[in-house]
Amino acid sequence: MYIDRMTNRKSSKSPILLEAMSIFLGMIAITALSHVVDEYLGLAGVSFLYLILVIWVSYKSQLVASIFVAIGSFLLINFFYVEPRYTFVIGSIESWSALLGFLLVSIAITSLVHQLRRQKDIAEKETFKANLLRSIIEIFSVEADSVVSLKKSCLLLKSELGCDVAILKLDPTTKESIELASSKSGEVKLDSWYLSHAIEYGAMLGPHTGTLESLDYWCIPFGRYYKSHELPALVIERAHEENIEVSLIRAIADQLSVHYQKRMAEIKAKDAGELAHRESIQNAFLSSISHDMRTPLTTIIGASSSLLKQSDQLGAAESKKLLELIHSESVYLNDSTENILSLVKLGMSDSNQVRMDWQSPEEIIGAVISRYNNREVKPSLALVMEAKDELIYGDQALIVLALTNLIENAVKAHLGRKPIQILVDRVDDEIRIGVIDEGAGFPKDFDEGLAGQQQSYQRTKKGFGLGLSIVRAVMDRHKGRLIVESSLGSDEKTYVGMAFPYKASS
Repeated sequence: MYIDRMTNRKSSKSPILLEAMSIFLGMIAITALSHVVDEYLGLAGVSFLYLILVIWVSYKSQLVASIFVAIGSFLLINFFYVEPRYTFVIGSIESWSALLGFLLVSIAITSLVHQLRRQKDIAEKETFKANLLRSIIEIFSVEADSVVSLKKSCLLLKSELGCDVAILKLDPTTKESIELASSKSGEVKLDSWYLSHAIEYGAMLGPHTGTLESLDYWCIPFGRYYKSHELPALVIERAHEENIEVSLIRAIADQLSVHYQKRMAEIKAKDAGELAHRESIQNAFLSSISHDMRTPLTTIIGASSSLLKQSDQLGAAESKKLLELIHSESVYLNDSTENILSLVKLGMSDSNQVRMDWQSPEEIIGAVISRYNNREVKPSLALVMEAKDELIYGDQALIVLALTNLIENAVKAHLGRKPIQILVDRVDDEIRIGVIDEGAGFPKDFDEGLAGQQQSYQRTKKGFGLGLSIVRAVMDRHKGRLIVESSLGSDEKTYVGMAFPYKASS
């Protein structure tokens, strides 16, 4: 962790007393060792031992301590090992040269070692920054939800910086701060005035920023360059402030800002596209409904006008034919109106109003068939049960409504002499209830996801749009799907069914 590395490095420089003691003991140890090896190595060997001490102190301590050790070593060598010994008098030019050479080399090495340390520190910080920013990029590239991405980013920053982190924004109405994401929910609390100031002026707040440095947090708005009250701000706890650089915090905030704004732009573009698409579909759907409603009304008006104006001229057979036409179109209008009302109710009803329970497909089909038994003209239906023991978890009334519409559509399209089949089967993890007719199929470009909202799928008869819209709405409530398959097998058959997710009954 970044804080651990930086704190350990700083703790190696403190406390000062412990550091001074270790340097002092080191000089004593080197001096004692030099007394032992002096007669074997001479002045050059002793100078080398003290040079090792200078390098060690330079690597471990600050520059001032390193220079102090270099000068101290110079004096110790002069006092103990340069003739005349045990005095600071230097008796020869050779001794002067050796001592000055040692001092210059010590100071040069000290300077180089500290430069290397600084470069190493900078390299470590840049590497840490690059890895941290790359991790943030990876989070946003994997997570589609912007809030989840921000939450994971806060947890990442908490683990690396050792501070609580939060993403806050202003409520547009109350101007109070709202927590979008946090490393620990409710832990980071920043006064809304400070947050408002940072967002409004695009200013960084907190230690070493030049603005409100006494705050307990850093606050960096996402909109530092493009000010916007819709953008949040990064808020970081002030702990370990001596180890966290403002440039690092700024880079983190900029990275989060770029990806957050990009994600928001993508969401807005997607929403705008979906809205335009929905409006286009709605217009097409309304046009289809308008056409389906206007045609029978025109027929009824025309037939009734003929009866009113030409009743004396029309024969009994012609009058009966016109009355049958009026009745047929009125029945169609009534069915269409019922379907529209059902569709509106499905759109307006709350999910809590859907009565979900375990339902038997056989009982549902029986309820539908009983409706047709009360009609004068009954369609020819055949039930095929391939999943007799399976149950469906759903609302019986809605499923009956959807199946009735599927059968009505099949009756309109059916051209064969064989009965219309109602098939119940299980395919993989789905329980399906479908209707098979021998009528005109659907076009290849038909999209089940837009069933009832496109005009190109009409199957030689009017009125399919509303029925399929209802079926699709019912399946949405059951987290299922509408299935459409044309030209099954060698015969021209069309299958339209409802696929319910399989659940084991308790």
